[in-house]
Amino acid sequence: MDSTTQYMLALLRASLNETTPNLPTIDTGEWERIYWLARKHGVVTMVNDAIEKLPSEQQPQGDIALSWTLSAERTRYHYAHQTEVLQAIDQKARAENLPYILLKGMTLAKLYPRPDSRPCGDIDICFPHNFERGNALLGDSNPHLDGKHAEIAIDGVPVENHKQLLDLNFKSQKKAEAYIWNTLSTPSDNHTLCPMANMVYLLMHTVCHLTAKYKLALRNVLDWGLFLRANQETLNPDECHSVMKQIGMDNAFNMLTYLSAEFIGSDLSAFINGNLPQRDIDRMRELILSKQYFEAVPQNLPLFQYLLTRFKRNSQRRWLYRYLPASPSERLRNIIFNFSKRNTQ
Repeated sequence: MDSTTQYMLALLRASLNETTPNLPTIDTGEWERIYWLARKHGVVTMVNDAIEKLPSEQQPQGDIALSWTLSAERTRYHYAHQTEVLQAIDQKARAENLPYILLKGMTLAKLYPRPDSRPCGDIDICFPHNFERGNALLGDSNPHLDGKHAEIAIDGVPVENHKQLLDLNFKSQKKAEAYIWNTLSTPSDNHTLCPMANMVYLLMHTVCHLTAKYKLALRNVLDWGLFLRANQETLNPDECHSVMKQIGMDNAFNMLTYLSAEFIGSDLSAFINGNLPQRDIDRMRELILSKQYFEAVPQNLPLFQYLLTRFKRNSQRRWLYRYLPASPSERLRNIIFNFSKRNTQ
């Protein structure tokens, strides 16, 4: 791991634990590299929170200092605007006596020392068993549908109203979806999933990023670690692993927990059950921090080259499949389906 990444992670841990970072004097060139790496990972404002605790002589100077400040102000402005939109939604929902559940970003931001330091791209919401009424409340009775949710813009803020919570391409995702919906029979006073259901949802949502494009954002891993840290007294590790085994995602649970504990600087060992291959840990860490993701196989290759490239990519990803929701038979079925689809285009 290079010095730039080490410095960024040290600043990030200090920010998330509200401590003063212990760093040597860093020159302007290195501060610029840290800035662009933090921006690449979407954690500029969190890192800036730690920089502000450094002695003035150790902080970045000149134009790069201005870049840190402006990026942080932009993140906080967007968060404040999204909060205003969410408050308006809440007032309407209360007036119509329509229960709702908030998902992902806006709820996870509350786990950070400064909620407005976590960028939130949109507002994810679910009106259990009232999808159409939810669309009408949000201001669009016939919105654009994108897979599992409707997309509605409110005062410039994208709002995703979820009809289903997860992609349902594999058995594990369907089992997780059913588990979560079984917990929604009683409306929540604080508009969040109960801790166990939220644990299942967050893990499956995070792993879906790996499943769809073989990419996993650092911020998603931080969210997972902060969620477990905030719910250590509520969640029973044995129950978590029991549910994850039923769904088929116990390996992913262990891997995400191990790396998130490392990144946020907290002890989450009580949640880890069993040993992970060190090589897999190193490869997953590299995948997250380098953002050098696996590329999709081009669809326009000649048949033999397409099959050969697909075989090589699958061999490269073989270790990763231990942490994805698809079973071997489901992966094979998808390869055949994608090949058939390719031939009909």
